[in-house]
Amino acid sequence: MASSSGRSESRRHGATSHSLSTTIPAIPSTSSNASLPPSPGAGTRRHVLSHINDIFKCTICFGRLEDPHLCPQCSKLYCYDCIGEWLDSGSSQSCPNCKITLQLEQLVKVRWFDDIQKLQQNLHTLSACDAEEEKQTERPPTGKGTENELCPMHGRVVNFYCSTCNQCICEVCATDVIEGRHRDHTFKTLHVTYEQHLSVLENELEKVEHYRDKLSLLQNKIERNVTLIGRVKSMKHKELEAIMLSAMESLDRQEEEKLMKLHAHQHSLLGQIDEIDQKLQTMRCEMMLCSKPQLIQMKPKIFAVCNAIRMNPIKDFKQIRLPARLKIEIPNLYETGVFVVHNFSTFDDNKVVYSNEFSDCFGRTWRIMAWCVIAEDHFGIYLELVNGTPCWMECTFQLIHYHPEKTISKTIRQYFDRTPQKGWGLRDFVTLKTILEEEYLQVNDSLELLYNIRPCSPTAEPSGVLDADESLSEQ
Repeated sequence: MASSSGRSESRRHGATSHSLSTTIPAIPSTSSNASLPPSPGAGTRRHVLSHINDIFKCTICFGRLEDPHLCPQCSKLYCYDCIGEWLDSGSSQSCPNCKITLQLEQLVKVRWFDDIQKLQQNLHTLSACDAEEEKQTERPPTGKGTENELCPMHGRVVNFYCSTCNQCICEVCATDVIEGRHRDHTFKTLHVTYEQHLSVLENELEKVEHYRDKLSLLQNKIERNVTLIGRVKSMKHKELEAIMLSAMESLDRQEEEKLMKLHAHQHSLLGQIDEIDQKLQTMRCEMMLCSKPQLIQMKPKIFAVCNAIRMNPIKDFKQIRLPARLKIEIPNLYETGVFVVHNFSTFDDNKVVYSNEFSDCFGRTWRIMAWCVIAEDHFGIYLELVNGTPCWMECTFQLIHYHPEKTISKTIRQYFDRTPQKGWGLRDFVTLKTILEEEYLQVNDSLELLYNIRPCSPTAEPSGVLDADESLSEQ
């Protein structure tokens, strides 16, 4: 199925297109002649660094690996939170790659991943140094400039850094044998020390930016959760048009409580993001405007600010997420919710995915099953009675689209017992070609199915009992 959609194919294979057999080329020696062009080692290191970044990505979120764990069967790497949410979602209890039955405790923690991160950091530092060397070869050395500060004691340009005293000094300070303030001290050239400190600070800022990106991802998930709850509310409003006003108020109250919690989390996240953006902008501006000695002196302060930002823990989305289901305590009302089918492009022929179990107004337990028959170009939706007495049920399924007018809705009325049979669902609910070509897939490669079910009587069907797979389309 994935071959029929380029967009889905790129999501499936984008993070696994490289081999772990990549080797790191030796770093060529630096020529002493400044007029020579830079060695090809810099470009090679940048290529290897990009190669490593592509390899070590989570194949679920396609982001940088966090606390990586691998499947014991196929050795595919996943973020621990991502594979945990995948297995806990109820839609699948298997590895997304090799489809082997998998439990969370069977995952293998990747303990050598820290060594890979150190290697990436070393390559990044080497590439930054090579880029600076290239700049130095392209521009002639300057004498005095606006960036150069003068030594307050000797009036000379400050061009050395005393590692022993942690001070920026001039050539006279370094060579003065009479006063001997820096006798037997360790010196470095100022521009080398400046570049080292700048690289360390940039690395700290990148960590803060990564922290900020995780906050943004969490905010986007909450936004989609809010959208789904709004969709369920809209369906419930249609159902409650002929029902007493008190039931409407009860539904609004339930929605308000859930949205209040979600909006509170959103407001807090947006506030944190704005505050981090302001601090990042301030620190970058100060680093840009200050001199080299001032930047070195500012390093502890910037470190403290970065550490203070990252010390704030990020909440797990599973702690914030609210079920997109609203209840009405009135008999014979619809049970409404959203069944999300994750990683649709990875489905194989005859792939079956179940929703979480839920109850109707009489306490019966149900679950929804999605089934792909690739050979026949069918995507089917079925309702299964898990626990409770057999009964007649009216079931409405909607395949949600970004454009409401393209939402596909079908209804059946059928007698359900504990024995699955041919007529307990919609085998040809929609074709796989329609799903892929009409853009029913969400950006995270999932389908969103809104369901509405309620007990009914055989006489509720005006045209008699529906045969297997026969449906009433509701436009």
